[in-house]
Amino acid sequence: MPLSEVRAGMRCQGASVVRGVAVSTFDVEVIDIIVGDAAARAPYILFRAEGPAIDRTGIGPGFSGSPIRCPGADGTPRIAGAISEGIGEFGGKTALATPIESVLGEPVDVPVSARSRPDLVARARPISEPMSFGGLSPRVASAVQSAARRVKRVVYATPAPPSGAAFPAAPMVPGSAMAVGLSSGDITSAAVGTVSYVDGDRLWAFGHPLDSAGRRSLFLQDAYVYTVVNNPLGTAETSTYKYAAPGRTIGTLTSDGISAVAGRLGPGPPSYPMKIVALDVDRKKEQVANVQIADETRVGLPVGSSPLTQVGGVALAQMAYSALQGAPARQSSEMCAKIGLLESPGRPLRFCNTYVGGGGGVEGLVGGPLVADFTEMVRQLDAYKFGPLRVSGVEVYLRLRRDLRQGFLLSASGPASARRGSRITTKLEVRRVDGEKLTRTVRLKVPLGMPRGRRTLLFTGTSADVSDGGQDALATVLDLGALLEEGEEDPEGEAGPRTLNALRANVASIHRYDGVSGAFLLPGQVQAEDERIDGAEGMAQRNREVYRDPELRLSGKTALSIVVR
Repeated sequence: MPLSEVRAGMRCQGASVVRGVAVSTFDVEVIDIIVGDAAARAPYILFRAEGPAIDRTGIGPGFSGSPIRCPGADGTPRIAGAISEGIGEFGGKTALATPIESVLGEPVDVPVSARSRPDLVARARPISEPMSFGGLSPRVASAVQSAARRVKRVVYATPAPPSGAAFPAAPMVPGSAMAVGLSSGDITSAAVGTVSYVDGDRLWAFGHPLDSAGRRSLFLQDAYVYTVVNNPLGTAETSTYKYAAPGRTIGTLTSDGISAVAGRLGPGPPSYPMKIVALDVDRKKEQVANVQIADETRVGLPVGSSPLTQVGGVALAQMAYSALQGAPARQSSEMCAKIGLLESPGRPLRFCNTYVGGGGGVEGLVGGPLVADFTEMVRQLDAYKFGPLRVSGVEVYLRLRRDLRQGFLLSASGPASARRGSRITTKLEVRRVDGEKLTRTVRLKVPLGMPRGRRTLLFTGTSADVSDGGQDALATVLDLGALLEEGEEDPEGEAGPRTLNALRANVASIHRYDGVSGAFLLPGQVQAEDERIDGAEGMAQRNREVYRDPELRLSGKTALSIVVR
């Protein structure tokens, strides 16, 4: 129905799913046509709704896209608009709809030449549809929601959809529940809304943008609505919303415009697998998560980052939490991560690190260094701008323990003197965190060009991994705000890594040495100057990797006095 035929006082009918997959209807009265200022994207239809389907809850997120049918001149109901915005009214009965003319004005097939402007998207207003994560433990979901609040986003934790006859496959019609997904499989991430209009294999929904990013390539999914949660206040974090789960992939979301999202029913988008294997070393029990990530590389990463940036860290945190059956303060782990590239078969991006500690509680786990390192790996990949890189798959392997595999350096002993260029043997006294004393033998070379004289041989261990940023750390490592806020500068400046080899080196550099370093210092000097001193003296005082214990992270410092001849 053209907007010119919509009149105040019209008695119309809304349609949306409030339970399961069946479309329910409710009464709608058109109050007025709202025309904003010159900057407004389109006029709105102001309406009031009532009826058994929504009297208890009102309207909120998840209803976006619900069609409103009004009688035409011949009495035949026609779609006039799609519910799109709340106005904060108590009870949620009065809201705004985007005229269907504006919705259908969004092309399903966005031209390839359309420009992507992540800089503009980064300054955009928050999306109207909250993101729903499925497959998360309640405690992990709570930590993710805390991270989302730091970047002014709303995240819901949802269960998996029911299986079998309880969730029948149904044709997509105006009013059907649907979802736009970043991922599918064991960990899902999607925005749930409502179908506004269907024409053959073309589908429009939401009545507002997801990210206003233009050309997209995301999962178009059906959805199951468990219930409508009644929060009548209508504020951002306490509004009515649909408690719903994304379901089967039924097509590809191809367009993310100003007035709607649109896509085609049929094959899903290009995607790649992410596999996470988490081994509980204490119980010798392995868990595996398989997640399918939507691949937007071919459409130029319209929002400036890949869906892996948002989903990968959350999935990793969930698997670590599941394997450990909680988040003990004393924990030790190892992680190896690799990203395969079609442009570089057999030479994936990869790194491995060990982790000791990381902070107690779920926030310390989810916002900790393990997740931060993986997030940095994906950011490096997203920062590469010199040609498309197509991901063939992501694999992450975790080994987790419920103890602190850490020792502290107590003392060092060795020869009283040594010649320049010779190798010396020293003994390190170590105490484990459980109190056991150990001895470690370290052999190292005295630098050939070192000036003669008395030196202090300083041994420096590696500290435990600690997450002490609280909610700020969560928001940093769980990149839920990448689409909305200006992030940190790209690695290596605006251009990012210049070559594939540079990208591979950047990812490899995420690996951190976790052993003991040694340096020959002047008497009374308390730390190595590294490369701040030139010449032979600088060479003598430079930290060198001298010992890595295969079982323990050795922390702290100790020293011995030695005369260099």
